Amino acid sequence: MFRYFSLFILLAASLCSTISAAAGLSLFDATKRVLAKNPQTALSNALEEAASGRVVQAGVLPNPELSYELEDFSGDTNRSASDATTTFSLSQKFSLPGKRSARQTLAEGEQALAALDNQAQRLRLIRLTRERYIDAIAAQERLAASEQNLQLARQTLDVVSARVSAGKVSPIEQSRATVALRSAQRELALQQQWRQLAQRRLAALWGKAKLTESLLDELVLPPTLSELEATNSKTPILKLADSRVQKEQAALRLAQAERVSDFTLMAGMKREAGSREESLLIGVSIPIPLFNRNQGAVLSAKANIAAAEADQALVNQEWRTQRDQLETQRAASFQEAAYLRDDVLRLAREITEATREGYQAGKFSLLDLLDAQRSLIESQSLYLAARLSFHQSDAALNELLGLAMSDGNTL
Repeated sequence: MFRYFSLFILLAASLCSTISAAAGLSLFDATKRVLAKNPQTALSNALEEAASGRVVQAGVLPNPELSYELEDFSGDTNRSASDATTTFSLSQKFSLPGKRSARQTLAEGEQALAALDNQAQRLRLIRLTRERYIDAIAAQERLAASEQNLQLARQTLDVVSARVSAGKVSPIEQSRATVALRSAQRELALQQQWRQLAQRRLAALWGKAKLTESLLDELVLPPTLSELEATNSKTPILKLADSRVQKEQAALRLAQAERVSDFTLMAGMKREAGSREESLLIGVSIPIPLFNRNQGAVLSAKANIAAAEADQALVNQEWRTQRDQLETQRAASFQEAAYLRDDVLRLAREITEATREGYQAGKFSLLDLLDAQRSLIESQSLYLAARLSFHQSDAALNELLGLAMSDGNTL
């Protein structure tokens, strides 16, 4: 395990050039900036706040109703309003015990879903930030490799030109070396464009058109296998599936409670028009559940529970599959990058240098030298691709496991 982390530290440190921390933008700072300024954060926070408002509303009692009536204040006898029979009443709707608590439980379930979805969106932004940050660093590293290859092509052209001037080789070799130089120059221009694009894509996450800071080489350390296993129960993806089942169960309890209708109590006073006698009124209103017993809503709620449970099983199955796939991909990418760095790249550099010296001594042809340089360039490209694949799979794995940052930092 110690050897694994030692190799990874060297791998992470070599992913980009070291830049002054005072003027650079770290991955952690970039992530904080994205979480603070990306519109998705405001959207998720607003949706969670709206769900909190529905919890409050679910616990509110219905308002009482005040009623005032006039009877017999007009007709053939031309009665005035003062001769009318007046009735004042106050009514209040009541629910049977358990119905209001069922509404609150359902609203709280929706609030829990909104909170978990907010957390999942934050994790998605963290993963996206890390991916684009690493893309920008990889583009920066590819540009540095292109600059080194251009310098190598220039040195090769100088060596070939000297041998042509000495009459040791044909001028055709100088033309071949010139073509290789032009190709290296074109590749450098292309990598400059790719670096600008990668930096713009990163800056776009917090609403900027371009990146004004340089990037630091502070890459995160992946969790150990034991830490990965410890986070299996913490992931919002699994919690979301569980909460959907609980929310649908709460919806069923509410639908069953609403099979019994609310009733209304009324109390008031009536004053007769002629005798001016006053009398008290008391009444109750209860809907008769003759046709509508909320049977359709109950059936729908039961079906929704079955669907949520099926989705829960599917999410758990896909989660385990993705976890295993990402763990395998991450380990394979790391091993490939370590092998390319420690064996292939080192050997390719040695072969290129030996071939250049041999060419100067007349032991190798120009084609041998160009082939050695091409192998070195391909090895560098494969190494960068393996490192990029490693960090991308690690970022996706962190999101899947619900880790805010691989190094334990939480935002």
